[in-house]
Amino acid sequence: GEVLLDYVIGTGEPPPDYPGEGLSINLIGEYNIAGDLWLVEPVLREAGIRIMSRITGDATFEEITYAHRADLNMVVCSRALVNVAGEMERKYGIPYVEVSFFGKTEMAKALRGAGKLFGRSNSSSSFNRSSRWGDFDMGQKIDEVIEREETKLDEKLKKYAHLRGKRAVLYTGGVKSWSLISALLDLGIEVVAVGTRKSTFEDEEKMKAILGADAPLIEDVTPINLKKLMKERGADILVAGGRNLYLAMKEGFPFVDVNQERHTAYAGYDGLINLAEQISNSIRFFNGNEICGSGISRQTVSDPLKPKPDRDVMINPLKHSQSIGAAIALQGIDRALPVIHGAQGCNFLAKVLITKHFREPIALLSTKLFTEDVVMGSDETLTKVVQGAIEKQQPDLIGVLTSGLSEIKGDDVAGAVKEFRSQEAGVRIINVSTPDYEGGLETGYAKAVEAVIESVARNQESEVRSRKSGVEGTTGSLDSGLLSRDSKINVLVGSHLSPADFTELREMIESFGLKPVILPDLSALDGSRQGFSAIASGGTKTGEIETMGDSGLTIAIGLSMEGPAMVLKERFGIEYRIFESVSGLRDMDAFMETLSAISGRRMPRRYERQRRVLIDGMRDAHFYFGGKGVCTALEPDLSVQLSRVLGEMGAEVDLSVVPSRAASIDGIYAKDVLVGDFFSIDGEFDLLISNSHAEDTAKRLGVPLYQMGFPVYKVLGNNSRVTIGYRGTLMMINEMANSLL
Repeated sequence: GEVLLDYVIGTGEPPPDYPGEGLSINLIGEYNIAGDLWLVEPVLREAGIRIMSRITGDATFEEITYAHRADLNMVVCSRALVNVAGEMERKYGIPYVEVSFFGKTEMAKALRGAGKLFGRSNSSSSFNRSSRWGDFDMGQKIDEVIEREETKLDEKLKKYAHLRGKRAVLYTGGVKSWSLISALLDLGIEVVAVGTRKSTFEDEEKMKAILGADAPLIEDVTPINLKKLMKERGADILVAGGRNLYLAMKEGFPFVDVNQERHTAYAGYDGLINLAEQISNSIRFFNGNEICGSGISRQTVSDPLKPKPDRDVMINPLKHSQSIGAAIALQGIDRALPVIHGAQGCNFLAKVLITKHFREPIALLSTKLFTEDVVMGSDETLTKVVQGAIEKQQPDLIGVLTSGLSEIKGDDVAGAVKEFRSQEAGVRIINVSTPDYEGGLETGYAKAVEAVIESVARNQESEVRSRKSGVEGTTGSLDSGLLSRDSKINVLVGSHLSPADFTELREMIESFGLKPVILPDLSALDGSRQGFSAIASGGTKTGEIETMGDSGLTIAIGLSMEGPAMVLKERFGIEYRIFESVSGLRDMDAFMETLSAISGRRMPRRYERQRRVLIDGMRDAHFYFGGKGVCTALEPDLSVQLSRVLGEMGAEVDLSVVPSRAASIDGIYAKDVLVGDFFSIDGEFDLLISNSHAEDTAKRLGVPLYQMGFPVYKVLGNNSRVTIGYRGTLMMINEMANSLL
C-alpha cells in the first residue's frame, strides 16, 4: 500500500471523458476472488456508481495512477489496505467508508452509504462534480436498484427456503466473519459459533453488533474444537476456509469454502444465491441423501418420471439393432458363434461396431443374403452357412440371429433351427428373433441369454426341486441356509457392464465363498485373450450353463435380465433377486447385504476398506456435482444405474434419452425421460454422458462428453474400466468430476 501511495497513485490522469454521470469511487482491498467483483460492479453501475480504480482486483496499472481523482474510497478488506484509504483522505481529501458486499443487508448498506456521501464536496479533485452529476438523484436511483435486486433475490431464494433454521459454525480465518454472518442471517441460517482468530477488535465489535452482546465468539479454532463445536451445538454446516475442508470431509460435516481458495463468487445479490446453492448442495449430499454415515444407508432419491412419448421420425439414431445385442451376449459364451441371418451389410456394420468397441477379434458370421435369396428362398443359404461353421470352427453353440430382412420375408428360421438340432447332436443351435424394427441392443442381448438358458440349462437330478427360500421374486428376506448345495448361484448380467466389470463382479461374489455361474461372461474381452479365434474364446462354458438348474438362487444385474431369471424360476423353481444397479454406495450396500445374507458371511475387509475410500472420495467430489445438470443418452439399464449414482452425488439428470422402450425406464431418476435419438437432445447441460457417436452432439451443445455405453471407441481403456462396486463407482465419479472441472 505504501509503495502505491509513494510511486503510483497521483502520477496519472483519467481520460478526458471519464467517468460520466454519477459517483466515482475506488474499491480498495477488493481482490476479485472467484469473480466477486464481476457480480458487484454491474449493480454499482446501475446505481450510478462508477469504479475509477480497483486496488487491486481485476485492475490495470494505469487506473491506479489516477485513483486520487475519485470522489469516494470504498474499503472492502480494511485490515489489508485501510492505511491507503486513510492516507488518501489526508492527502487528497477523499473520504472513505468500510463496506462489505456479502449478503442482501450489507449490499444495501454499501449502496446507501455511498449515496449519503454523494453531495460532499471536500475532495481536491479537479473534476467539477456538480456539473457531472447535474440533476442526477443518486439516492432515488440507489433505492430503485435495491428494491429491484431484492425482489429478484427473494424470488430466487424461495428455492432455498429449506435453509431457514439451519445452524452454522463460521470461521473464515480472516477479518470478514462479520460480513458473512450477515449473509448467513439473510438466508435464515443461525450462526452458533464464530471463530475469531486473526480478527481485530473492531471486527469482533461488528460481530457483536450483529449477533448481540452474547455473540458466540470462539478463539480456539483448532480442528478438535471445531469438531466439538459442530457436534455440541448441533450445527448443520461448517462455513470456513479451505484448510478445514478435510476436517469436514473426514468427519462427515457439510462444508462450504469461503476463503480466498474458493472457486465460487459469493459477493453481491447473485453471490448470495451462489452461497445458498453451495450450502444447500452440501447439506443435501451429507444429510438429505444420508450416504456418508458409517452404517448402510437407506435413503431414497426423487421419484423417477414417466417417459415422454416417442417421436415418429428418427434423426441421428442412438438405437442399435437387436442382433448387435444378441451377438454381444454370445461373445460371453465359450466356443459360441453367432450367425446373423440377413444381408451382408447387417453383419458388416455389427462386426465393425462390436470390434471397434471391444478392440478384440469378434466371432460373427452372416448368411449374406442377396436379391435371389430373398426372392427364391434363403433356407438353403442358412443351412450351408451353419453346416460350414460346424465343419470348420466346431463351435459348442451356434446362435442364429434373425434380421429385419429375414423376419419381414417370413423365413421359418425356427423350423430350420429345429431341423439342425436333429441332425447335429453335438452342437447346441439356438434361434433368437432379433428384427431391427423393434427393441434394441438391450432387448436383443436379453433374448439371446433367455434362448441359451431355454436350450442349454437343465436340472441334474431326476426331478425338479421346489425351493423354499426367503427370496420371493425381487423382494423379501434371505435365508443363510439357502445355498447349502455347494453355495452355487446363477448371475445373469446385463449388457451395460464392461469386461472389467465382469471380473470385478466375480471377485466380489467369490469373496463370500459363493460359486457363481455368470451368464454371459464378457470378462475375456478385456484384452487377456491370446491369439485369434473364429469362435468366442473365454466366457461361460456350455457345461456350466447346463448346471444352472441346480443353483440355489439367481441374481439378475439389470432389469432387462428379469426375463431370463423368470425362465430359470419357471423351469427349475429357482427364486431370483434383481439389482437394477451395482454402482453407487446405496445400491452396493444392498448388494453386499444380499451376498452376506445368502452366504452367512460378513463383508470381506477389503470391501469395507473400499467402502470407506468411496465415501471419502464422494465427499471430496460432491462440490463439483452439486447443482450440475446432466444429460444421459444410453441404454435403459445403464441409464438407471448412472442416474442413481449421479443422484447420490447431488447432480440432476435433466434429460435422459433412451433408444427404445423398456420396463426399466420407469426407474430412471431424471426430470425428463425421452425415447429418442441424438437429435432429440437440446437444452443447457453441464455434462453429456453417452457413447462415442455423441461427440458431435456434445460439440453442438458446447458441453464435455463422458463416454459410456456402446460403442465407445474414441477413448482408450474402456474395456479395462471398472464402473461397478465401491472401487468402480469411485473411479467413475472421479472421471466425471474431471470432465466437469
